[in-house]
Amino acid sequence: MLLRGLTALLLLPALFACGCGSSSKSTYITRYPVWDWESYDRIAVIPFAYPESEPHASEPARHATFTLDDMLAANGNFTVLERAALSDVVAEQDLSQLADIADPSTLLPPGKVKIAQALVVGKLASCDTKAERVEKRVPVFAVDRKGRIRHDRYGRAIVAREKVVQYFQHQGTVAGSVRVIDAATGKVLFAHTVPAITHEDSERGRPPDMTPEQLAIEAARELALDCYTHLAPVQIKVKLKSDMLICALDYYDGAYDKTKKISTELDEFMLVVRELPKACERNPFRVAIAPEEGRNIWEEEFTWTAANPVRGVTFNVPVEMLASAGAEKFVAKLYSGNGEQPVLKREFKLVPPDED
Repeated sequence: MLLRGLTALLLLPALFACGCGSSSKSTYITRYPVWDWESYDRIAVIPFAYPESEPHASEPARHATFTLDDMLAANGNFTVLERAALSDVVAEQDLSQLADIADPSTLLPPGKVKIAQALVVGKLASCDTKAERVEKRVPVFAVDRKGRIRHDRYGRAIVAREKVVQYFQHQGTVAGSVRVIDAATGKVLFAHTVPAITHEDSERGRPPDMTPEQLAIEAARELALDCYTHLAPVQIKVKLKSDMLICALDYYDGAYDKTKKISTELDEFMLVVRELPKACERNPFRVAIAPEEGRNIWEEEFTWTAANPVRGVTFNVPVEMLASAGAEKFVAKLYSGNGEQPVLKREFKLVPPDED
């Protein structure tokens, strides 16, 4: 259920909302991966490898492969090699060396696989299953004649005695990693390690419905989901406050001199993006300004970093440019990546000096 819920969230269409005033609203932004994914359209997901000493890991590895393959195919930014075609490649080529991703410096000989531009290579570094029976002491509460639990003068349930009960516990744990390899040069483009993920279930007096093997499969699917969110552009839900995009005249003593009126007497003013959520780290954005009823007349791109979140990213906007547009009311906009709709807006006016 966890996997399906997270997957549905990541694959939601982009829905945007704009914050005004001091409000706070949820919106969707695109979080971009930190490798040159735009240069690689055709990719192939190589079946996840697993330790030879753990043959029980074959099913979790298979499900991890299918999950990652399906999600990358559904993402829309890649052409993913079909599994049938990939089977032929795997049969004809010696891809065993790709499974050893512990050493990122290992390169694939040039021209090894030509059918795809990049290879997505995953591995389950470990896969552990556990089934055990444990004894726990649990309280037995005092009840009245009607079977209702009795409470003391402070409202606490009265414990009459304790008894020992048996619990059956099942557990599945996987850890692994993924890397992306340029199929033509063998260069490692990206590497990501996923710490151990554990799924567990327990029942009192009887074994849980899910076996340890099934729990390991669920953990492997979650591992594949983690890999996917680092490999591909994904839609994520964040909460943006309207004052994350402001117009300002100056910055001093750790605060901005915010304004909604820009005097035509000024040479320039500051457009500031600040305190974006942690999920926005290393992601591309762009700011723009447009007359209230017109198209954008000024744009700048940037990559967000939280190195100085309070001060944020500042752009000096020439006032003369706005004045030449012949408008009084303007809108500053914040876009996520190449998104067509702004995720934040800030309205302001261009006014004569005596109205400032």
